[in-house]
Amino acid sequence: MGRSLEDFELLNTASQLRRAADHAFAFYGGAIPLEQCRSVTQESYDLLAASARVSAHLVPLAERWALDRLRRLGILDNRLTHAVPEVLFVDRHDSAAAPIAAALLAAYARGRVNVASAGQAPVHGVDAMAVRVMADTGIDLGSAFAKPLTDDALRAADVIVVLGQIDLPEGSGVSAMADRQRRLRWDVPDLRDQPFVTVRAGRDELDRRVLRLLVDLLPGDSASAG
Repeated sequence: MGRSLEDFELLNTASQLRRAADHAFAFYGGAIPLEQCRSVTQESYDLLAASARVSAHLVPLAERWALDRLRRLGILDNRLTHAVPEVLFVDRHDSAAAPIAAALLAAYARGRVNVASAGQAPVHGVDAMAVRVMADTGIDLGSAFAKPLTDDALRAADVIVVLGQIDLPEGSGVSAMADRQRRLRWDVPDLRDQPFVTVRAGRDELDRRVLRLLVDLLPGDSASAG
């Protein structure tokens, strides 16, 4: 009986992933081959499962992430238009500083920048204190999730912001458009598992840096979130 239930769950997951891939194919109007949609969706699920404590909600998370990854791959393969700047924030765990910075930039940019975050060694979820300090600004970080650093994210980024004292893998992220890729390092502390006042101070520092970055990315455009 136990084995039958396990087999059913595996078949159900496979069916859900196939539907997610079919949705991605339709979402991009067939510009990205269906087989690539399926392989990236499956890989996204597998990568998230490697650090997950439970698998109950992994398929919808994998679907969301796969859509972002497929957009980047489509840009790299010249199947999709590179319409707005792509910014990637990288920290160690993708649980505090990186998702905070990404959420702030996305809120200010309002669709004028595509923003992603990733971690060298992602943990099972976003830090609870990070969610709390962002809620104070009116930004819901509750739907964010930790993601591993992938080659497509590194290669497609116009700007890679490394947070804290970490190093990217040797030879990683050689942009397909290397002449336009910038790498920045922001000397900010690891905010994971820190008290509220520390995370709030880190958020405020990231907020200042993010606003300066947005002004640099969109010269002559309003950087106001209001």
